[in-house]
Amino acid sequence: MNFFVRFFVGYVVVTVLAVLLAMKLFTDQLVPGVRQSVEETLVQTANLMAEMAAEEMAHAPGEPTRVAGIEAMFRAYEKRRFDARIYGVLKSEPDLRIYVTDPTGRVVFDSTGRDVGKDYSRWLDVSRTLKGEYGARTTRENEYDGTSSVMYVAAPVLRDGRIVGVLSVGKPSRSFQGFIDLTVAKAWQSAWWLFGLALLLALAFSYWMTRDLRRLVAHADEVAEGRRARIPVEGRGELRRLAQALEHLRAELDGKAHVEKVSQLLAHELKSPIAAIRGAIELLPDETDADRRARLETNIAAESERLQRIVEGVLNLARAENRDRLDEVERIAFDALVADVLDTRAARVAAKQLHPDVRLAPAEVPGNRFLLRQAVANLIDNAIDFSPAGGTLTVELETADGNARLRIRDRGPGIPDYARPRLFERFYSTPRPDSGERSSGLGLNLVREAARLHGGDIVLDNHPDGGAEARLDLPAAKNT
Repeated sequence: MNFFVRFFVGYVVVTVLAVLLAMKLFTDQLVPGVRQSVEETLVQTANLMAEMAAEEMAHAPGEPTRVAGIEAMFRAYEKRRFDARIYGVLKSEPDLRIYVTDPTGRVVFDSTGRDVGKDYSRWLDVSRTLKGEYGARTTRENEYDGTSSVMYVAAPVLRDGRIVGVLSVGKPSRSFQGFIDLTVAKAWQSAWWLFGLALLLALAFSYWMTRDLRRLVAHADEVAEGRRARIPVEGRGELRRLAQALEHLRAELDGKAHVEKVSQLLAHELKSPIAAIRGAIELLPDETDADRRARLETNIAAESERLQRIVEGVLNLARAENRDRLDEVERIAFDALVADVLDTRAARVAAKQLHPDVRLAPAEVPGNRFLLRQAVANLIDNAIDFSPAGGTLTVELETADGNARLRIRDRGPGIPDYARPRLFERFYSTPRPDSGERSSGLGLNLVREAARLHGGDIVLDNHPDGGAEARLDLPAAKNT
C-alpha cells in the first residue's frame, strides 16, 4: 500500500470516527435536552392550571370536590384545532392529558374519562406533590411499546396555604418525538456534508503530504536509469533534508562505483597497448634489420598514441559523467562552433579527398562550450573515419520545434546489426573500414553524456540511402 493510500485511508478513518463520536454525543444529549425542555413547560402549565383549579376546588371539609368548571374548560380545549408548523413539524390537535386528585390521591377528574375514582396516591407525581415535594413521572401506556410513554408533571392545588388536591399534566413522548427525529435527520445530513468535505480535504491533504515523496521516488528512478536530475524537494523541511542526505549518499556511492568501474575498464584497455610496447622494446635492442627496427619503432609510437587517446578519453568522460548538471552555462552560437570544428578537421578531410556538404542554419544553444565541442568533434571524427576515400561528408544544422538538430552523415558501410545495441558502451568500437583499427571506444559515450547534461538526445543509425547518420538534438536558446 503506497503512502498516498495510507494517508487517505488514515485521514478517512479518523474523520469517520470523529463524525460518529460527535453524532453519538449529540444524540445522547439531544433526547434528554428535549425532555428537560418539555418538562419545564409542563411545570409551568401544571402550576398555571392548578391556580385556575384552586377556586373551583375550594369547599368545606366533607363536601364533594367540584371539577365541573375544569372539565368544561378541558372539553373546550379538546375541540380546538390549529395549524402550527414548528420548525417543520405540524401541530394541529391538542395532546395534553390532565387529571385532578383530591387530598387523598383519588382521581376526581381525568381528561380521558377512564380513571375517575381510582387511587393515584401511589404514583410519584401525586404522592410527592401531596408531600409538598416536586412530583413528576414517565409511564408507558403500553408496557411493550417504548413510544407509548407519557411524561407527567404535577402541581399542588392550594387553598389558604394548604394542599386541597393535585393537578397533573401529561404529554405523550410521541408528540415531541417528531422534533427529535427532525433534528437528528438534519444533524445526519450535516454530518454527511461534513464527511464529504472531509473526503475532499483528505484527498488534498494526502496529495500534499505525499507529493514530495513521489518526487523523491521519481528522482531515485531517474538516478537508477542514469538520468540524474536536480533534487526535487524545495523548502527547509524534513523531506528536503532527507532528499539532500539521499543525494549526498548517492553521490558518494556513485563516486566510489565510478572510480572502481573506470579503474577496471582502464586497466583492461591499457593491457593491450602496454603489452605491445613492452614486446617491441624487448625486441628492439636485438633487431639489426633496419626495416624491422623501423616497424618496431612505428608500433611503439602508434601504441603510445593509443595510450594517450585512451587516457584523455577516460579523463574527459569522467569529467562529464561525474556531473549532475552544467556548472557553467553560456549562450553558444552552435553553427559557428560546428564550423570551427570542421576547420580543424580540414586536413583530414583533404587527406581522404572527401567532399564536404555543409549546410549550417544559425542556431544558438545554452550550454558548456568545451563539452559541446568535444561531442561535435567526436561525431565528425567518426564520420571521417568511416567515410570511403572520395566520398561525401554531410553536415547539416537546422532548428525546429525549439531544438537545434545537427545531422552528420557518412557514405561508409553503415553500422553492423550486431553493433547497434553497444554503440554507446564504454570502450566498445567497430573496426575502421580502411585500416581495421579501432578507436578508444569512449567518444560516443562522451557524446551521450554531453547530450544528457544539455537536456538533449543523440541517435546513431543507418541512413536509408546508405552510410551512417548521427543526429544530435539540443534545446535551442530562448529569445529574451
